[in-house]
Amino acid sequence: MSTTTCHDQPNESPIVFALVSAMLFWGMSWISGKIIAEVAPAQVTVFYRLFLAAISMLPIMWVMQKFNLLNLRFNKRALAWSLPAGFFLAFYNQLFFLGLADGLPGKGGMLVTTSNPVFTFILSAILLGQAINRRQGVGLAMGLGGGLMMIEVWHFDLDQILAAGNLYFILASLTWAFLTLISQRGTRYADFITFSTLMYFWASLLSYAFAYQHDPFIGAAKFPAYYWHHLLFLSIVVVSIATSVFFLATQKLGPNRSSSFVFVVPVTAMGLSAWYFGERLSVGVAVGGACALCAVYLLNKKASS
Repeated sequence: MSTTTCHDQPNESPIVFALVSAMLFWGMSWISGKIIAEVAPAQVTVFYRLFLAAISMLPIMWVMQKFNLLNLRFNKRALAWSLPAGFFLAFYNQLFFLGLADGLPGKGGMLVTTSNPVFTFILSAILLGQAINRRQGVGLAMGLGGGLMMIEVWHFDLDQILAAGNLYFILASLTWAFLTLISQRGTRYADFITFSTLMYFWASLLSYAFAYQHDPFIGAAKFPAYYWHHLLFLSIVVVSIATSVFFLATQKLGPNRSSSFVFVVPVTAMGLSAWYFGERLSVGVAVGGACALCAVYLLNKKASS
């Protein structure tokens, strides 16, 4: 009989720390997203974000190769898996912004982050045969319930809850769950930096098809400086770095454990929004945040006893 101890997996702590940091940046991105949401059409912002992310990955790859920080590798299978990954990434962004336009006001985007781990666990069970044990079931229920409390879902009537825009959020969450599973498979055939670069490249090409009617390259100069400041943060820090770290964690920890940390995002977003926008946090929101963090603990508590 074997037992699992902290000493058995000495490399997990840095990955977990990097993943939590990435989730904090994802939470910070909500503030930047709110600030620039109305400046440009959503399709244009999505294209700029993914295009700049793809471009910014090139110097990152050069640094990794130059200083031997990572063994860059990929083969034809990685290229094949990067295509559907890019499709799902582009599709996720389009669905998310459609939800912002027609879903629950304000906090509706939290439907994505609180339902995503649930979808990932369910898809892993269906497609990969990974059973959900009782502890994980409780953790998922706590995370989903905590998310609904942070949204303060009781303040919305049935028509708002069933609005078409909220379906976009749910579809976006399901899309990200598929992306998580695909990226795990794709990074078997490439390092996570190269795979992410390929994925962002395909995603930006597809996103350009949505943004083409707005002439994104010709119209770039008309947007104010603060728009580009926030967009650079959303592209380089949030996508190129934080999202790539998420895919690294998916490779090392598995799709279920990495997706469980997504519950940290709404907690961070609510806390930062309260600080930046002066939003008041109710008792229900605080309790919901605590439930979400407890869910992360339960979903990552391994069979160590």
